[in-house]
Amino acid sequence: MTYYADLTPYTYFAHNPQGGSAGLWRGVSVVNVGWLARGRRYPKGVAPAGLVETLKHMRRTHRAQQTRGLHSCPWCAYRLFGARADCPQGSAEIRVMGREIAYAAPELISHYVEGHDYLPPDNFVEAVLSVAPAT
Repeated sequence: MTYYADLTPYTYFAHNPQGGSAGLWRGVSVVNVGWLARGRRYPKGVAPAGLVETLKHMRRTHRAQQTRGLHSCPWCAYRLFGARADCPQGSAEIRVMGREIAYAAPELISHYVEGHDYLPPDNFVEAVLSVAPAT
């Protein structure tokens, strides 16, 4: 997976008619959140209550862009020495609307928060937690 620093402008599918600024996202600034990579530092902390559960729910409800192939968690895959049977994988993005801005994140973001203590930016967390709770 490609690394993007949090809150940088989203460009990955910017010219794809099914992603980027098309459709629902036309005219809305979209920024990156949670595009982590081994060897790059990221903010760590304790996730607010409900964040992991809501992000897991959003993998089904807020899936915005399917990508080709599967991406494995870089930390779990490394620990398992390439044996990826137990390593979480993802192949899509989720999108969430914040206050006048949208966030694009890999669907593995819930795993990064739960399994690797990633603490996303406050505004992203607020946007996620404003979504109806997972049922």
